[in-house]
Amino acid sequence: MICLSADNKKWLTTVFNAVVSRLGVSASLAKKVIIMTHYSLLITNLLLIASCSSSSEDDGMTKQKPVLKIYLFAPDSPIITRASIGDVSAYANEKEIHTIDVWVYEHDVPVSRPHLVSYIHLDNLSFDGQREIAMEISDDFANLPKQPNVDIFVIANKESCGYTNTTLNKNTERAELRALCMSNGSFGITTPVTEVPSTGLPMSGLLENQVVGGIPPIYTAKAQNVRLVRAVSKVRFVFSKSTSDPPVFKDLTIKLDANVVPKNEYVLLEGPYPTYTCHVKTTGEAPYYETSVATLVENFNDTIYSCTNPASYAYTDETGQEYEDKIDAGLAAVVDAEHPENDRDPELTQAGLVYLRESDKKLTGTISYKLKTGPGETESDYTLKEAPFEMAAAGDFSRNHTWIVYGYFLGNGELKLNIVDVKAWEIDHEDPKVYNW
Repeated sequence: MICLSADNKKWLTTVFNAVVSRLGVSASLAKKVIIMTHYSLLITNLLLIASCSSSSEDDGMTKQKPVLKIYLFAPDSPIITRASIGDVSAYANEKEIHTIDVWVYEHDVPVSRPHLVSYIHLDNLSFDGQREIAMEISDDFANLPKQPNVDIFVIANKESCGYTNTTLNKNTERAELRALCMSNGSFGITTPVTEVPSTGLPMSGLLENQVVGGIPPIYTAKAQNVRLVRAVSKVRFVFSKSTSDPPVFKDLTIKLDANVVPKNEYVLLEGPYPTYTCHVKTTGEAPYYETSVATLVENFNDTIYSCTNPASYAYTDETGQEYEDKIDAGLAAVVDAEHPENDRDPELTQAGLVYLRESDKKLTGTISYKLKTGPGETESDYTLKEAPFEMAAAGDFSRNHTWIVYGYFLGNGELKLNIVDVKAWEIDHEDPKVYNW
């Protein structure tokens, strides 16, 4: 049934009378012609409305840009070392990621195509362990019959190793990234870095010759997980003395020997971590290592706390995390509100914590102090004492490792050293090692 408005009824009456008078047809035939015409117009209008609606919907849809997805994993556990006793947890600020730069290049590039597939810079990040990154890629790359393999380069917190958006950006070539070294002042020996910079610790990751798969418009690299690794390592110098017969000393100084710290460290490894663990520059203009002695701590005269049994803080057979926890517990005071009789001062003192660029050489150095041997307070009443320290082997101080040097003073003023240092990466249960903080 068709419902007509008053205006439509008036219009139909006029048309009806015109058809009857002009064509000389019967009233019943004229009525049928008008009804058929009305239905035809109605159907035509409905088709036009549907067409317009469809066109409007098509115009409102935005074609999804093709993207390549990768997943970044932040480093979490470093390694202590007695030569490898397992992972230890990083402090919260040692894991922070403030900026990320990612470059994706074609692995083998024909002359006819640009080699950069995609680049992205992200800052003001809230990075908790892992992050998915969707990088826009060109239609030309996405529409290839088969996507070529790609290389993925990642640098986090680039400002900490001396670079900015001006010096590292979408115009940076792959060869430039491979040759990229820490800037001269970054984590070297001239000004030791004793706390995590506000821009974070530098980190990097690399995956090469990765197959690209996925369902258009979303593509993924076959090994899409890029593991970031800190480009620096950490050394801690911790001390204590006995409460029963504490020696008196001053001017505790810690130095690294010359020719053990490289002048240049590459930001990126030569391949994925931990297959590759160290990458320092030993080509080009010599010398390749710092020729001067590095003073990490000079004339430290803060309180060296004491305990009844300082030897108890020496490494025995703990895991890396257990030993790190033991040292951290000794560095903390105990405050027990319910049982104040249990309160105590710290039992250990950390005289030095330094973040340092990696080395492929065996780190060696000397801890010196002036022991009081005379009755007065003049320099002649103090005797200079020295205790050498060293790592187990060349290359033990590769990136992302923790090295703990613990020393305690005996009653006669001698310094007993207990060194928990780094060995090879692979786990050796007979000679455990600590890595990867």
